[in-house]
Amino acid sequence: MKPLEIKIELMKAGISQADIARDCGVSRSQVNRVIGNQCVSDHVRRAVAAAIGKCVENVWPEYYQRNSDSQCA
Repeated sequence: MKPLEIKIELMKAGISQADIARDCGVSRSQVNRVIGNQCVSDHVRRAVAAAIGKCVENVWPEYYQRNSDSQCA
């Protein structure tokens, strides 16, 4: 997904980047950089994906390759 699409999905879910930052113990700017693909944090990516109800493999397919054990549809 593109960063803007992720941000829109977060807004639709009523979840802010600050909420994710608090839950992950990182700064809001760190969450923003992860969403913008300026840095990588598996922990934050998984939290963002969960917040928007998607599998991390579907949000960042270029980093997470699907395999036969994936539970994504």
